[in-house]
Amino acid sequence: MGLRSAREEIFFLSRWLRAPLKTGSVRPSGRDLTRLIARTVSRTGPDEWIVELGGGTGAVTRALLDAGIARNRLVILERDPALSAWLRRDFPGTTVIAGDAEQLGHHLARREIGPVRRIVSSLPLLSLPRTQRKAILAAILSVLGEEGSLIQYSYGPSCPVPRALRNELGLKATPVGIAWRNLPPARVWEFRKRASGSGQRSKPRCAA
Repeated sequence: MGLRSAREEIFFLSRWLRAPLKTGSVRPSGRDLTRLIARTVSRTGPDEWIVELGGGTGAVTRALLDAGIARNRLVILERDPALSAWLRRDFPGTTVIAGDAEQLGHHLARREIGPVRRIVSSLPLLSLPRTQRKAILAAILSVLGEEGSLIQYSYGPSCPVPRALRNELGLKATPVGIAWRNLPPARVWEFRKRASGSGQRSKPRCAA
């Protein structure tokens, strides 16, 4: 482990100890996971907006930049003020916003950003109350472009957006892959707006 990685892990752990349910993990995402996410996002065009929710200490951010995402097209939303300051210092040229994901539309509209092609979420959706989870997903859908998608990972076998909520919001889920070498192993999902007229009876791609 390099000096930077050790510094990140210690700082991340200190923030987790303050708010474990909001942080969701005791350590930053590993390289196997961040590279899988970055490969999925890198299909985006050079002039399209990418938004990262829950930037933490920047493990996913760094992988996105290494994959060729332009700094001036990357927006990072992080509610923890200390983590937001960390991100601003480590990733100059990106747009770092200190705020809640439920207010995503407001934050982007103030800065005239959008529509968004990809949203990468490190938020612990499965541990959030259903009302908050629904509010976050609704905010995401409000800023995604027609061909946009949400990339979300989770640490369990269950889809991070239950079937009933997917049907309610009109979401289609597709499994992207599993980062087996991440600790713990993580599954990556891609969510898109369901095509109009497809109905709620279409076969889901992930379990409830």
